[in-house]
Amino acid sequence: MQTYQKIFNDYPDTNITFGMESWKKFTELLEQRKVRKIVVFSGRNSADKSGAWARFEQAVKHLNLQIARFKDIEAEPCTETVAKMTVFLKQQQADEVIALGGGSPIDAAKAAYLEYQTGKSQHEFFGVNKFSSANPGQKLKKVICFPTTSGTGTEATPYSNIVDHKLKVKKLISEVEIIPEYSFVVPELALSMPEHVTRATGCDAMAHSLEGFLNIGQDENHPLANDWALASIRLVKDFLPRAIANANDIEAREALSAAATLGGMVIRYKSTGLPHLCSFSWFGRIEHGIAVALLLPSAWKYYIQREEVAARTMQLKDIFRGETPAEIIASYQEFLKTCGVPENLKAFPDITQELLEQTAKSAGQNKMKLDLAPKPVPLENSYDIILKILKRA
Repeated sequence: MQTYQKIFNDYPDTNITFGMESWKKFTELLEQRKVRKIVVFSGRNSADKSGAWARFEQAVKHLNLQIARFKDIEAEPCTETVAKMTVFLKQQQADEVIALGGGSPIDAAKAAYLEYQTGKSQHEFFGVNKFSSANPGQKLKKVICFPTTSGTGTEATPYSNIVDHKLKVKKLISEVEIIPEYSFVVPELALSMPEHVTRATGCDAMAHSLEGFLNIGQDENHPLANDWALASIRLVKDFLPRAIANANDIEAREALSAAATLGGMVIRYKSTGLPHLCSFSWFGRIEHGIAVALLLPSAWKYYIQREEVAARTMQLKDIFRGETPAEIIASYQEFLKTCGVPENLKAFPDITQELLEQTAKSAGQNKMKLDLAPKPVPLENSYDIILKILKRA
């Protein structure tokens, strides 16, 4: 536990408290800020079923707080839900905003708090640093996070993924002014995750850290990012099978909670690659973590055509067995099998040939992501390259 906290202390963007000390630190923060009213955003049922909500209420009961809770947040939050949350914030006029849940409630809370504080539509913020670029030096209040799943790492990132049903796509806000200032990671809150959620969120954390680690073009963004990535990859490799086999294995839960937050720290500084780019429009068809996990080997085989990425891959040989980059990728695929992940995308009937072609076409609209891939994808060849990667997956 102390080892994890020491790593988190090196992260410059978010004050991360790990473990049961979180409750004490959280209430001290509220007392220090003289908070009288809070809004808490959570999922529809998960926080109640898991006991996270009861534990939260117990922790703050001595503070004489007014608590307003909004819990109508679906698994893939959409722009309409964010708009309702913004109205709720206007009605409640709270001192602080708390997100208690997985990636969905936290992402939605980030978007709603941004919309509420700026008085502008969330649609103006899809893209990269749209608020901070237009308002240099202006600071916003941040959502305080209690993650209850171990995957997205959103408790440490500038990202908020929101579904736009009109466009039938998941859109991204990337904004430094929504990076949480305080996050409290309590592994016990993840104990009730069902097996399929444990698997998918663990795969998501692994993908974040692997994609960031392979992204050699952004090594200069933070000197410790690759160390965080390696620590996260090793933790998921060693402990995800254990958590799947025994939901109450607290040591495994601690390791995966740490790995997920580390993965978020990694992608704060090193962009994800083609698996995340391609899976953005697949919401509702396949769990996000499983999608990126299955897309990664195929994209990775494309990446290692670049000599520097092949060399970076070999730095993983004490985590994934292999004497060549191809063998290390194969070892990663074996790891997925041990976790019960299907062998390829054919296992998901909603991932059709038509969808793959549509995904390859739309990928070309995100030139920045193509350029940032470990082996950049030329825009003029993007359809053929992406489609080949998708078919191979």
